[in-house]
Amino acid sequence: MESRSRTSDVVIIGGGIVGLAAAFSLSREKLRISLVERGAVGREASWAAAGYLTFQGSSTQPGPRLDLTRTSFQMYPAWLEELAECTPGDTGFWRCGLFELCLTEAEGHEAQARAAWQRAAGYSVEWLDAATTRRQYPHLAPSVPVHGGLFFADVAQVRPPRLLKTLTSAARYRGVEVFEDSPVTAILRTSDRVTGVSLADGTELAAPIVINAAGSWASQLAPEMAIMPTRPVKGTIVLLEVSTPPTHEILVSSRGSLYPRADNKVLLGATVEDAGYDKGVKLEALQVLVQQSMALVPMLKSANFAAAWAGLRPFSHDNLPYLGAVPGLDGGYAAAGHYRSGILLAPITGRLIADIVLRRTPILPLAPYAVTRLLETGGPNSALQPAVFSGG
Repeated sequence: MESRSRTSDVVIIGGGIVGLAAAFSLSREKLRISLVERGAVGREASWAAAGYLTFQGSSTQPGPRLDLTRTSFQMYPAWLEELAECTPGDTGFWRCGLFELCLTEAEGHEAQARAAWQRAAGYSVEWLDAATTRRQYPHLAPSVPVHGGLFFADVAQVRPPRLLKTLTSAARYRGVEVFEDSPVTAILRTSDRVTGVSLADGTELAAPIVINAAGSWASQLAPEMAIMPTRPVKGTIVLLEVSTPPTHEILVSSRGSLYPRADNKVLLGATVEDAGYDKGVKLEALQVLVQQSMALVPMLKSANFAAAWAGLRPFSHDNLPYLGAVPGLDGGYAAAGHYRSGILLAPITGRLIADIVLRRTPILPLAPYAVTRLLETGGPNSALQPAVFSGG
């Protein structure tokens, strides 16, 4: 196999939303950037995502996760405007709102407590009691045990395939060189200093900086990367066609979640499955999603099945992404482990990775997201209980 050599300032491994966001952010600095993807750009977890944007529903308390998601959410409109300056494209951005339905008394108490501190922090959230919930959402089945819920007016959504296409075009417009169908076979080094990467076709990309944004495969790229134990968590989604969506807002609950789109289609999702690297769409997962949705909103029994797909979300040991330098690999950096928030966290991840690589003062403290934090805490504290479960 003939070896060919190219030179860049930065090589980014992984062409999902995180790798593309890092490339786009660094491209502001007029650097020579190469992005390499083992398959097609934007066709793994990012493409399979539901695409909703919220920092409030998943934030049960203040802390580093809320800091990260809230900052990225606030950055989104300006980030999309910056993309639009580079390339035309409809990303499907839509402020649709979200209603979190409480189905038990315990869920209601927790939701009201969360609403209290979020209102005190100045966030938009409204508690609806059971009677108001029934009036607002008349399509809920009479048998559903409604205990009220939280309405988040600011929640938005994007269409991930459209966003990925736009982001890829914007990165290329700024000079990012994109290599598809180009698995990385090795991170090149001299002693402990990164010198680039080698690709399966024999090409060597020389660069003093290599950023690992390989999602569920991130920990496999080099022995030093095992310090951040990302692993795949499969999510299956079903797409339905309806004559009239049962709700304008996203509707989430512990017994199923609905994501209405502006084109009279509704997503059902998504499962959480511990299935390794298997991306096959299983009948069991489809059955769970469909049965849950029909039990929640009976009118969906008349919906038409449109499609189903699955993706592998990159889960970290504590549901926070790994962002920063990789110890023992000078010039090696990581941006991985975003789990179910890769679409939401794209703007802030791109900004922080640029801050880290260029040695600028970051806009958020980096310690909670450090690649080394698992060593510092003494072991994993997984928040995941793998099962077929319908959630956001």
